[in-house]
Amino acid sequence: MEDILEDELISKLHNEAIIKRAALEQCIYIFVEGDSEEATFQMLLENPGCRLNFQENGIVIANYNGAGNLKHALRLLRKTLSHDRPIIVTFDDDLAGKRIVGHLNDPLIYSFCIPNKPVVTYADGTEGGSFEEAFSPRCFLEACFQSGVLEPSFSGTLSDFSAVFDNKKPWLNQFKIYIKNNGGKPGSINKVLLAKYMARTSNPVPDTFIKLAKIALDLRKSNPVRHPDDVELSG
Repeated sequence: MEDILEDELISKLHNEAIIKRAALEQCIYIFVEGDSEEATFQMLLENPGCRLNFQENGIVIANYNGAGNLKHALRLLRKTLSHDRPIIVTFDDDLAGKRIVGHLNDPLIYSFCIPNKPVVTYADGTEGGSFEEAFSPRCFLEACFQSGVLEPSFSGTLSDFSAVFDNKKPWLNQFKIYIKNNGGKPGSINKVLLAKYMARTSNPVPDTFIKLAKIALDLRKSNPVRHPDDVELSG
């Protein structure tokens, strides 16, 4: 009897390992625009408010490193076996992001802008946003002055920046201007660390990521992981 139970346990563990591997092999890609998104999307989407489990649901993040590279990344993907299932392409809803929407004319590609609703207004009058604007203004402001985001020698303060901050204008650009006007180097911002601080401290998780997680879960539900032995034999 013990031998039978042991064999059943081994068989169960073996089958679970096979399914986990199949989930990875049949993954649903979430394309992200840059390093900040690559470093934080899993953390955000696996938040209890989103209910997404990357391992169980077979989700993989792919960084296409900027809007200018998306067209080429998709061209290469279409030549692989990975392009037989849905792909979610996320992009900032900024001026550069709006220009890439035309490259997403593929029935297997689901486009999703970050944030999912316009937050700021650009110089040409168009509305939109970027990764930072998916969070609350307070979350962004506090993250800007966390340790490591700026050079230690920079003398600006959260209170001073908050006093001139306009949440209807592009946030990161305002931060760069503030840094420059106070003798700092705008290019010194550690954007990945800034993103991690926002992802860790945002409570609740921003609505943008709840909606993105739902899309991923719905796509997995309609494209379930198939067991490797589940094949159709032609007569």
